[in-house]
Amino acid sequence: MLGAGGFRGLAHAGVLKELERAGVRIRSIIGCSIGGLVAVYYAGLGIGPERIAQSFVEAGAASLVAAGLALRGWGDPVSRGARHRARAILEGLARLGEIRSGRLHFGIERVGVLALDLPTGEEIFGSTGSPSRVPLPELALGGASLPILFPSVKVVTSHRTFRLVDGGLSRSVPVERAFAPPFSAGTVLAVDLRVRRGFRELRSNRWGRLEREHGDGLIRLRLPVQGTGTVTLGKGEGLALVRIGEAAVDSEILDRLRRRAETSDGPRGDRPPS
Repeated sequence: MLGAGGFRGLAHAGVLKELERAGVRIRSIIGCSIGGLVAVYYAGLGIGPERIAQSFVEAGAASLVAAGLALRGWGDPVSRGARHRARAILEGLARLGEIRSGRLHFGIERVGVLALDLPTGEEIFGSTGSPSRVPLPELALGGASLPILFPSVKVVTSHRTFRLVDGGLSRSVPVERAFAPPFSAGTVLAVDLRVRRGFRELRSNRWGRLEREHGDGLIRLRLPVQGTGTVTLGKGEGLALVRIGEAAVDSEILDRLRRRAETSDGPRGDRPPS
């Protein structure tokens, strides 16, 4: 479970990198906001953690703003100039259309993404292998579109029109989605980048309730990323965030994951973590 956090999402690459190094198999992956983009880049497009981190660092905050201007299409010459500066980001977003549910990577069986429909405030969630009201590429793009910085993503279907924005506005770490069908995960590693809570997370006892309900099946990684930007990236911060993610997957976390894999049984048993 990869949570919201803007450029702090570089830490997700570190977490994935360390899980790979330790030989921990990820059965499924769910992302929200930047976590959704990392999830679909990784599992849907087969881009490894190091390359994901490199592309984010190379893009930088200026290119991010330029991408927002280009996607808004605010006339010439502004859009032309912005499009040129944001070319790498736009090319990466264009590749989202290549995602196919039957061709996931790194052994992952299912990918899910959360977005928010701006007019209604409804959560729109979709995953590979299941019917979805919105195609996953559009859902991933809309789900990472922070208002003001990026335009909403308009999706017209036969039943209605969606205007999708950042799913983190609703839930920054939508753990509930991982335990519910179609994922029904037995073990969830939830990466929390410590951003402002979504409006559906404001109950102060939410994490306590989740931990009581799921016990050892919920492993929460609260990464020490305070002081790093979400829409800005200082010199050297990119590599530092990746290393924070790597360091968070320490021997204690790996032992907990391995114990869960060895002892899980019942309808959710024998399942590697989401």
